[in-house]
Amino acid sequence: MIKLSIKERRDQFLLLITVFLFTVSLIGFGLFHDFGDDKIISKQDLTAKLAQDAEFENTVRVQRATVDTAYKQIIRFNPAVKAAFLENDIKYSLGSIKSNYDRNAFDPRYKTFLQLSLLYNALFFNRRELKGNNNDIENLKKSLDDCKLSIRQLKETIGYQAGR
Repeated sequence: MIKLSIKERRDQFLLLITVFLFTVSLIGFGLFHDFGDDKIISKQDLTAKLAQDAEFENTVRVQRATVDTAYKQIIRFNPAVKAAFLENDIKYSLGSIKSNYDRNAFDPRYKTFLQLSLLYNALFFNRRELKGNNNDIENLKKSLDDCKLSIRQLKETIGYQAGR
């Protein structure tokens, strides 16, 4: 085993402390240093972004009534009622919602208006078709009942004629 003098031990200790501090400094610099200028935002850019945020929030606030009205109209829609103005009113509301996206298509937040318009359009189409199919089913059931009644009457007539 090698015996070191106090001076040599102190020199080794100082060397290890220096290597440790240098390593910690390098790692800290690598972790916490900002290598790009991407994070620098000017006052004008920040003001413009805040104005866009306020405009979007205002648009959402204004369109909330249109969205709620369109939903209620779709839910209440009955295709048995022959009122073309109701269908046109729903389509106009959906177009109004979609127009918000068309005006600001560059902003991804406005895509919610497009998706909402597509969703409500699908809901409207499905409700219209479902109600129409229910009416068709009712008409088919009535026709089936009429056929059964006719068959019964024919059987009775045939049975009556055969019994003579």
